[in-house]
Amino acid sequence: MNKKWFGSIIALAMIAVMIGIMLKDTANDGLSGQKKQLERELTQSEMQKEADTETAEEPGEGIAKGEAAPDFTLETLDGGELTLSDLRGEKVILNFWASWCGPCRAEMPHMQEFHEEEAEEAGVRVIAVNLSTSERGDKEKVMENIQSFVDEFGLTFPIPLDVEGEQMDVYRVITIPTTYIIDTSGVIRHVVRGPMDAEMMRSLTANID
Repeated sequence: MNKKWFGSIIALAMIAVMIGIMLKDTANDGLSGQKKQLERELTQSEMQKEADTETAEEPGEGIAKGEAAPDFTLETLDGGELTLSDLRGEKVILNFWASWCGPCRAEMPHMQEFHEEEAEEAGVRVIAVNLSTSERGDKEKVMENIQSFVDEFGLTFPIPLDVEGEQMDVYRVITIPTTYIIDTSGVIRHVVRGPMDAEMMRSLTANID
C-alpha cells in the first residue's frame, strides 16, 4: 500500500471519529432538550394544580358574580321564616321588589308563570324579598299594600319581608327590581337590574348547576 492510500485511510478514519463524536453530542443535546422540556411541563403541571386548588377553594361572601350570596333569615308574609342557606342544592331566583314599583308590576306575572309552570321541574326556587322599608305609609298601610300586591298577581312563592332594610343594604339594591341568580352551591351567577320575563328566567337558570 503506497503512502498516498495510507494517508487517505487515516484521514477517513479521523473523519469517522469526528462524525461519531458529533452524533454523540447531538444525541446528548437532544436528551438534554427533552429533559428540559419535561421539566418545563412538570413545572407547568404543578402550577396548574396550584391554580386549580386555588379555584376550588370556597368563594368569599359578596354580591358579585362568583361570590357566595350573603345568607339571611327573614320572616315571610305568611308568618313563616326563610333562611337562604337552607336552599342549598337548589337554584334560586332571589328577587327584590316593592309594591309601588312599576317595573316590579310588569315582572311579577312572568315570575309567577315561571314559578308555576317550570321552576319545580328545573330545580329552581323563586324567592321575592319585599323591601318593606321602601314601602309608603305606616306599618299597617305597608302590610296592606304588600298583601294587596300579592293577591292581585296571585303570587304563590315565598315573600320574605326586609322590615329593617338590612338586606337592601347588604345586596346594595338601588334599582328595583334587582334579581340575583344563585346556583346550587349558593354562588351568585348572574345579577339582573331591572325586570325580567319568563324566557330570561329560563335562560339564566338553565346554564348553571
